[in-house]
Amino acid sequence: MKLFVIFSAILLSVNTFAQLPSKADNTEYGIAQMMDAKAKKYRLGPIHSESTIMRPTARKGGYFLRYEGGWVYFNPKVNHAFAIWGEMMKKWSEAGYETGWLGFPITDLTPTPSRQGFFVAFDNGSIYQSPINGTHFVAGAFRDEWAKRGWENSATLGFPTTDEVQINMNGYTRYQQFEKGTLFFGNGNDVLYSNNPNATSPPAIQNYQLTFTPNYTSGGEPGNDLDGIDLYGWMDIRLYKANGKEISDADGKSFSLFNIPKDKYMADEGFKTHLGFIPTNRNFIRNYAVTQTDIDENAFVRIIYWLNDFDKSSSNDYLKLKRATGSIAYNNGNHPYIDIKLQEIVKYNNKTTRNDDLSDGSGDSYRVGYILSLSKK
Repeated sequence: MKLFVIFSAILLSVNTFAQLPSKADNTEYGIAQMMDAKAKKYRLGPIHSESTIMRPTARKGGYFLRYEGGWVYFNPKVNHAFAIWGEMMKKWSEAGYETGWLGFPITDLTPTPSRQGFFVAFDNGSIYQSPINGTHFVAGAFRDEWAKRGWENSATLGFPTTDEVQINMNGYTRYQQFEKGTLFFGNGNDVLYSNNPNATSPPAIQNYQLTFTPNYTSGGEPGNDLDGIDLYGWMDIRLYKANGKEISDADGKSFSLFNIPKDKYMADEGFKTHLGFIPTNRNFIRNYAVTQTDIDENAFVRIIYWLNDFDKSSSNDYLKLKRATGSIAYNNGNHPYIDIKLQEIVKYNNKTTRNDDLSDGSGDSYRVGYILSLSKK
């Protein structure tokens, strides 16, 4: 009777999750311990009957072990083991397991933070699952864009509803649909967004003409400064998508609106511009290819200033934009800019009138009044 009790106690002390190899007969004992810890954490149960010890993966350096409730894989790149099971495992098999394009897992099967769903991240992409939309791959440029927009919590995308689909339309080579929109890839490795979640072809690109028309300038200096306002420097106009990617004009360039170098100004009296640095009632036109989605998503015009007042009697004065959106390291300096959303132009009959004030902080001031208009070509 005593022997039976002792034998029963020994059985109860045996690890019911995994039969770890001893240190003496397995050089990968530490990896086996990692796997056993993951199996316990996720309650994967005992080792599956088809395999009593961990095995090397087809891809060099890795190991795996199957349990009754799932698998644990050791990723040699990150020196860690990860648990995966159910529909995620089936989906991973479609990609060829660790030898396929996804590679090894780099996370466990994990609940999404604030919406009902799960994900597993891999070396080269992710698999996402939601109760309504199923289980789908997300990788590459689509995953990057989805991340920028807020993953499954994105107001413009949500969970994926398809895998990538191959196409050949207008330079675009594939798309992926989400709950609230569709992403297209191609055409110079750009990602194009459509707010149609069922779209199978990229949204039409419309050519727009952006016109900058200065309508007046004004300025002045303190009464004891006899030089007057004599400007040199430059202004620059550029167009950007909401994500900060620049949209080049039809010639593939971005041009300065005005540029009078200091040495040119000082060498040629004919370039003394005074308040007429910016010629009024003259149109400066740029042509861009944008989509209605770009406009809807707050694509914007950026005007960058670097203006200086040339003074003979004292040091030159840098005129800083008073109400700047921000500043940017650009053209060998840190320069203030103002951003104007295309929506702001469109909602006022495709035209907006604006004033930008600049000052050196000690009395010199300059105001630029202008009209921005947007029209289809």
